[in-house]
Amino acid sequence: MGAASAFGLLAGVYHWFPKMFGRLMNEKLGYIHFWLTFIGIYLVFFPMHYIGIAGFPRRYYAFTSYDFTKNIFADMNAFISLAAIFTFTAQWIFIYNFVYSLIKGKKSPQNPWKSNTLEWTAPISPGHGNWPGEIPAVYRWPYDYSKPGAKDDFIPQNVPYSQTPESNLPHENELIGLEKEIEAQNLNDQFNQPH
Repeated sequence: MGAASAFGLLAGVYHWFPKMFGRLMNEKLGYIHFWLTFIGIYLVFFPMHYIGIAGFPRRYYAFTSYDFTKNIFADMNAFISLAAIFTFTAQWIFIYNFVYSLIKGKKSPQNPWKSNTLEWTAPISPGHGNWPGEIPAVYRWPYDYSKPGAKDDFIPQNVPYSQTPESNLPHENELIGLEKEIEAQNLNDQFNQPH
């Protein structure tokens, strides 16, 4: 369970690195780090399941004190220790990739993952309030990927339905009228504000 949390943490760093620092981490080093860590985790924990099923006593400070555990578990525990050292050593690749990419990494485009969500519409170096000028309006849900008829594989949340008629579903075409009413109301509100 702890390994799953570590993978989630590492995935989050790789995902948010461009937004935090305006640079991309090295993809090849990322793949090497992932696979060495993935294999290392399995080399550590899979044998633990085996020795647990075989009757290895947990929380004994010296399992070699008992004759039935001396011969069958010593080699497996040595293997697990080596696998843990290997897995820990693989984390240096991540640290190197992080520091190197922070200093000399390739500049990130605004939306490197081709994501639909609003945070990727903000500039790479946002000022106060994240967006210059008006806060973008949200017209659609954040998972408009692979819509039949769409020009691109993704449609960001701030793209109105009126701009994508070729990929709209029937109920989305009905929202175009509502969208225009809201825009007209917003325009009306701007003119009525005291200056």
